[in-house]
Amino acid sequence: MPGQRSGASGLEGDSWGVVSRRAGNKRGSIRTGAEPAVRFEFGAAFTSLLTIPLRAGGAEPLTVSDLLATSSGRIWVADSAAADLKIFSQDGHRLGSLKRRTTGLRRPVSLAPLHSRWIAALDGHLPAVVILDELGRVVRRFPTPELDRPVQVCNLDDRRLAVVGTGWGAGSGWLVHLYTTGGEYLESLFGEPRSAGESDRAFVAAASSSVYIGHSRTDSFAVYDVEARAVLSFANLNASVAEHWRRYGESTPPLKGLFAAPCGPLIAQYASPAGTDFTYDLYDLDGSAIALGLKSPERVVGVEGPLFYSVRALPQGSELRVWRLKVDVKV
Repeated sequence: MPGQRSGASGLEGDSWGVVSRRAGNKRGSIRTGAEPAVRFEFGAAFTSLLTIPLRAGGAEPLTVSDLLATSSGRIWVADSAAADLKIFSQDGHRLGSLKRRTTGLRRPVSLAPLHSRWIAALDGHLPAVVILDELGRVVRRFPTPELDRPVQVCNLDDRRLAVVGTGWGAGSGWLVHLYTTGGEYLESLFGEPRSAGESDRAFVAAASSSVYIGHSRTDSFAVYDVEARAVLSFANLNASVAEHWRRYGESTPPLKGLFAAPCGPLIAQYASPAGTDFTYDLYDLDGSAIALGLKSPERVVGVEGPLFYSVRALPQGSELRVWRLKVDVKV
């Protein structure tokens, strides 16, 4: 397999491989026969609970690279453009800004909750994870030398962190790297479908002991059960339909995010060709379709328990909205 490291175990001839310090991988598949024939609005599947304007302060713009609502009620925003972390109250007022001299983060790009009281922040400039408490004090920092071009960190069962790169450079083509919360390297997962386009990348979501991986150039989602060491897959219905329309010269929406609540659903986010709105597909964690083709200008940026968070840019700052999945959704 391209990019496989010496001594690593993988799946020959498969673009989704596993490289580990241990052996015993399995592979299977989950199939779904649903077709995204009808388009629905975002509100058909979600109920809006709250709207919060995030005020950056003065004329300062706010770029929401990632957002995390913590158990204390504070809202953390990773602003990669400003190269800092911003903290907001529940009503949207900015409480503070953490610069590089405080956190050591040169360009924070992704946030994840940890042990209900800490925040894991990924540095998009240097491959490293910084753990902070809710007062913004650094608890620990550890390098992630296996990682290329850091883009996302995800909490896996409060015992491990899944950290995502692009697969180019020192990481030798592997996208997802698992570490303990103390920084010990465990294993690397999934070889990237190679492309000259730098916009192609993987997105990850975690539910229980499973890591869900989607790539902007594949027509399926991979599921890696860390405890059972099993690799499964199910069809990405949006990508399957996009492949059909591609034959007729239609533009295809790229995957822009994956999000999962602890007991589901899995939400796949796609950008419109113009980049002005988004389309969402919802799946049960076993791969069966819940709702497909949900249109919205909302950009989902985070999950906390059963709640989903989205943002929209405003002239000054951004608007944060809180959503809950409707219990009776089945499209």
